Amino acid sequence: MQKKMLYALVAVIVVVLIVAAVAVVVLTAPPRKLTIQLWYNSDGHYGDTEPAVAQVLKSSLEATGKLSVELKSEPWATYISDVGKGRLPFYLLGWYPDYFDSDDYISPFLSTSGAKSRGTYYNDSQMNTWISDQAAASDPTVRAGLFTQIQNKLAADVPYIPLWQTSAHVVYDKDISNVYLHPVVFKWFIMSKTGATTITGGTTDRVVSFDPAKAYDYFSGEVINQIFDTLLVYEPKNATLMPGLATRIPTAANGDISTDGLSYTFHLKSGVKFHDGSDFNSTVMKWSIERAIKLDLDSSAAFLLYDTAKLGKTPVIDTPDPLTITFHLSQKVGFFNDIMAYSVAAPVSMVAYNNTGQQTDAVSKVVGTGPYKLTNYVPNQVIELSRDPNYYNPGLYASFGIPSIPVLDKVTLTLYSTATNLKQAIETHAVNVAYRTLNPTDVTDLKQRASTLNVNVDLGSNPQIRYLCFNVPTSPYSDVRLRQAIAYAVNRTAISSVVFSNLTTSIFSMIPPSFPFTQPVFQTVYGTSPNLTQAKSLLSQLGYSVFHLEAIARVRS
Repeated sequence: MQKKMLYALVAVIVVVLIVAAVAVVVLTAPPRKLTIQLWYNSDGHYGDTEPAVAQVLKSSLEATGKLSVELKSEPWATYISDVGKGRLPFYLLGWYPDYFDSDDYISPFLSTSGAKSRGTYYNDSQMNTWISDQAAASDPTVRAGLFTQIQNKLAADVPYIPLWQTSAHVVYDKDISNVYLHPVVFKWFIMSKTGATTITGGTTDRVVSFDPAKAYDYFSGEVINQIFDTLLVYEPKNATLMPGLATRIPTAANGDISTDGLSYTFHLKSGVKFHDGSDFNSTVMKWSIERAIKLDLDSSAAFLLYDTAKLGKTPVIDTPDPLTITFHLSQKVGFFNDIMAYSVAAPVSMVAYNNTGQQTDAVSKVVGTGPYKLTNYVPNQVIELSRDPNYYNPGLYASFGIPSIPVLDKVTLTLYSTATNLKQAIETHAVNVAYRTLNPTDVTDLKQRASTLNVNVDLGSNPQIRYLCFNVPTSPYSDVRLRQAIAYAVNRTAISSVVFSNLTTSIFSMIPPSFPFTQPVFQTVYGTSPNLTQAKSLLSQLGYSVFHLEAIARVRS
């Protein structure tokens, strides 16, 4: 009997010691958290607000109690290069459309080749099939059904998290005309200033490359579109296509699109020369497209040609004569003409360029057929654009009240380091036009003082979206539960109120609300506001748990 009592006493002591040890561990050990890095741009590509956005996101994610977020940043040129090389596992990006179709908010993100260019390396065969099918479909009902499936899978797989849509703005001297917040291309070459032959512009943006085969960021494309023309171009105020280097827009009615929709023929303007004096013709056009596809440079838009436009890695392009070129597609693409208006399809001089690598940014090597020549470039400081006196198409916009382009002899763009400096420049008229990117509070202030400052402040809708990206194959983001947990935790409302004075619109799909086929799938799945309960549940499944005192009670019981 005494032995039994002794054994029982020993057992009780052991249990007490175990409970005490557990309690010590629970009370003294720090919560088990996952430490992640969130990357953002540091030098004003998106304005001065980017650090504040990153801080709000950090706070949102750390509110789960199970994530610790380290903020990391890089200047734009390095940042976008690292994105394209897949070096950033979790990062902020923005998007401005290449062509005005809902596909442009899907293919560049969710197709295998597009996702590689965006640095997420998302790869899903079913998604690729749906994307190809909607691109080939002409029936809006069929496209709508496919876009529903695409967006639902986007919300389930979460390679991206859509956050907000910005509003467009530009501030300029009152005596400047023809300033339009174009949905695709900002056109400096149509601007006019009373009594002047030159103007100065200011921006916080940076050029990554002047080579159409490489550039795939908004500002590089904007500058390229002043220097290079494409087969088709946009009207001054909207995204309606019109002939550029081509004499007309291919349609089925005029016979330039084949009956099966797989061949597009462009008839080229005659007598067109590049800025270096070399001839533009069908041979050069073919070579330029093949060059972009062959190089397939990191972070470039080459995939828009070989994948989205269905030209393939070995494109079939006929040039029966110097002024005719026919592209043969492997599958119907309803917006092929739109892609031919994007900068990656701009022809380059065969004299100035090679097909073995990216063109250097030396001024004399940037050669196009556009209204302006690049005559000076100091990286991160200044870009000078000067009239091409031999421009082939000065009357391009005559029917829109712009008799001849370029209107001005010279446009000088100053690249400012901060939005605050840009605001000061337009206030003092050190620049005549300020475009991308002023702080939201500064835009409001300038709007209120516009009459006193003798400036116009134009605000408009903007197709630009902002979003988070994951390098999907990279641990720990290779587990979809972590990506979903972050989708539950993000606080869009806080971004808008804390950072942007409620001047942004929260978005819940990669397709903006103003575009066809958009559905707020992230709102449906993850809610409008942060759902920390769901986020914590998913993180707990991954093994990240915060111990509380009630855990001790459970041990004791």
